[in-house]
Amino acid sequence: MGSIESSRKITCQIKPHDQTYSFLQALKVNKVYIIKLSTNKSGTTFTIYEKDIPKVRKIRKQFRIPIHFSRPDNTQVIHFHWSVLAGLLGFILVPYICSLFLWQISIEDVSDERQVKLEQELHKLNVIERKSLKSLVPDSEIRQVILANNHDLSWIHIKRTGAKMHLTSVPAPVIIRDQVDKTGPSDLVALRKGVITHYDLRSGERLVPINATVKKGDRLVTGLLKQGNKNLVVGAEGQVFADYWLEMSFQLPTKIVYDKFVSEEVKILQVSPAWKSFKKEQNVERLIELFKSAFRVERNIIVEKSSVTVNEQWIKEAFMPMLRMRTASTLSPNGKIKDEKILHMTWSNDTVKGKVLYYMNDNIAGKSPIHQGD
Repeated sequence: MGSIESSRKITCQIKPHDQTYSFLQALKVNKVYIIKLSTNKSGTTFTIYEKDIPKVRKIRKQFRIPIHFSRPDNTQVIHFHWSVLAGLLGFILVPYICSLFLWQISIEDVSDERQVKLEQELHKLNVIERKSLKSLVPDSEIRQVILANNHDLSWIHIKRTGAKMHLTSVPAPVIIRDQVDKTGPSDLVALRKGVITHYDLRSGERLVPINATVKKGDRLVTGLLKQGNKNLVVGAEGQVFADYWLEMSFQLPTKIVYDKFVSEEVKILQVSPAWKSFKKEQNVERLIELFKSAFRVERNIIVEKSSVTVNEQWIKEAFMPMLRMRTASTLSPNGKIKDEKILHMTWSNDTVKGKVLYYMNDNIAGKSPIHQGD
């Protein structure tokens, strides 16, 4: 009896039910010790020892009677079952497991055809949905491959938010140069050495076949046409495209310090409104001016000094795309960079020097006046 007395007490509450008496008799038959019992309009309340809860639950299921268990301090008794525990674990583990995979890839580009092409390139890199985040290639490699295959792009922004990846393409700037026509008809001559790939002419006659190598000064298109025994001066107009190599040098400090954007602070300050001017002339315009003058907005851009140590990886991943963009801006609208490679880099003291070789295709033709003696 002493062990029963030392057990914790549990209060059981049953709403009015036609099987209440039979249920209590079943508890007595199964030797469930009932300490006190009370019945009223709201139902039946009795107290048992906590050790008898399994028996009460078993009998309750037989009679299908709902019971509310609580301690004397009115705190509900919570019993964990395997199903509840499994549900809690699933509630925690399932989102965590899902966060380990890439579930959404979005591409932002002005061209639908480009979006399809970028999707295909991501698929070749095995960057696909429902792929483990750890097994994905680094962002730098994704950017490098896409820029290498799309020479009209200057940069690829890659933003990862949880299990989502968003790519935004930045097209290379197109610089349209005004063509200044020289007085008098002209021929088209080569301004540099290259291999002719194609012509885009409005007038004139080709002098050099496709895939032929030309050097600086060679005449590519003549503006002097023969018509029988006469020479007809029409002038050459258009462009001649060729493949050629361009070597560029660069020099950088080994440590670059720059201002990094941190945040933007917006302050809304209350100012004494111009009530006097509104009292003199009360209209909608004055009222709007009054509300505008009641507040002043101040915007402060917060930046902090940051630095980056220049190494070979930074040059390949950050500097080379910027150099490509600068080089591409010097080309004609139809020109493009086909390939690039770093020839060498030299590290000395606080400076790194290097050379880059670009394989390009662009217009190499320039005008040369036709002399009357030609």
